[in-house]
Amino acid sequence: MEWPVAPFQARYELYGVGLPLGEAFMALDYPEPNHYAMRFEVRPNRLVGLLTSNQVQEQASGEIHNGQVQSTQYAQQADTGGETRDIQLRFNQSTGQVEARNNAEQATLPLSPGVTDPLSLHLTVMWDLERDQLPEQYTLIDGTQIRTYQIRNEGEEVLKTALGELHTVRIRQAQSGGSRITTFWFATDLQYLPVRITRQKKGREDLRLE
Repeated sequence: MEWPVAPFQARYELYGVGLPLGEAFMALDYPEPNHYAMRFEVRPNRLVGLLTSNQVQEQASGEIHNGQVQSTQYAQQADTGGETRDIQLRFNQSTGQVEARNNAEQATLPLSPGVTDPLSLHLTVMWDLERDQLPEQYTLIDGTQIRTYQIRNEGEEVLKTALGELHTVRIRQAQSGGSRITTFWFATDLQYLPVRITRQKKGREDLRLE
């Protein structure tokens, strides 16, 4: 079986405004041919756990069909102290609809080609980079909202990491007119695995995974 991206497990240190918050894990597997499963989990360190839960769990599954990543299900449970989110997404490719729920809010959204969920987006970008087919934008479902993000390739950069020096491609993701910018560093020798992720709000970094 040929995978768009080989199965992996990755562990990250998590920082908030420069302070260590805990660790995060991301994994990709293929439970059966042409079907993928992904998970992402944030575990706060003991000190942070005493102050606030800051726990996040995400699961996504879908199919590889005609050279595309097609989401079928996505779930997120998040408790970040001030906000609790319970998100469920079901992608129905045959009807062209997404059944979305964010806590008590529900919506039926149109499913256009290429629309994905926040976790499957990682697999999509890694595969697009591997094929040198990075588009100018991606569209995903965030809760019960459809959001389109502009993508910019900011070039290559060598990062010093716990694994040594890694050659990476730096990709910037932002909404038009939005105040949040997310930057990803994808390691070219690790099938474009994201080895650093930072988020900025109004020009200030508030989250980092590496």
